[in-house]
Amino acid sequence: MKSSVKLLAVITILTCGNYAWSAGTGADGVFEKIHVDLSDKTSLQRGAKYFVNYCLSCHPAKHSRYQRVADDLGISESLTKDNLIFTDQKFGDLMTVAMKREDATKWFLGIDPPDLSTHARAIGPQAVYEYMKSFYADDTRPFGVNNLHLPNTAMPHVLINLQGLQKAVFHEEVGKNGKEHPVFDRFEISQPGSLSEEEYERVVVDIVNFLAYLSEPAQLVRKKIGIGVLFFLAVLGVLTYFMKKNYWKDIH
Repeated sequence: MKSSVKLLAVITILTCGNYAWSAGTGADGVFEKIHVDLSDKTSLQRGAKYFVNYCLSCHPAKHSRYQRVADDLGISESLTKDNLIFTDQKFGDLMTVAMKREDATKWFLGIDPPDLSTHARAIGPQAVYEYMKSFYADDTRPFGVNNLHLPNTAMPHVLINLQGLQKAVFHEEVGKNGKEHPVFDRFEISQPGSLSEEEYERVVVDIVNFLAYLSEPAQLVRKKIGIGVLFFLAVLGVLTYFMKKNYWKDIH
């Protein structure tokens, strides 16, 4: 019986572990932890819209196809062609960009914009979320903005018309070496965008949600199948235990 209890405990941990990381406070207390919900098809559809409008012109997703995304998110072929494909690409084509990589490297300060079909999985959804929330005005940078999460970033703030322009407020603290150094305090909106803070938060969450899906589309099916398999193993474990008891009852 103890083996059955242990098996059920393992199943509980495995089925709940995917969501445990979503609780608590954000890194360094600046941001809260983002909750990625791949079961929210509406959020994923909105994220796909924002992705093709604001990201896909520079960042390819060369391991993903429009058709796979449409099928997974419940978007029809006609809607995909009308709202997600803005070039002469076909419904079954990979989500690539026309920009030459050598041109991208030249225009973006020597940095080739990364492929986003795997990037969220490589650095984690939290890092993507914090990066998109961390742009602030900086006249010393070529694009007029810097980033708290990734200082001296080579990327412009492509969502500035939605969020607006914010400034980073720092205060001085004395370090262990006895010298003062700037410490981030807060963001303040200096030039409002078209969205409120809550609306922009929803946009960022939708984009991160979509990128988390894009980095591993199989999770939509894999997690459902995995839970079913684990419960099957639990039932099988219980039956096996009672079968073992029946086989050994004459010996004991």
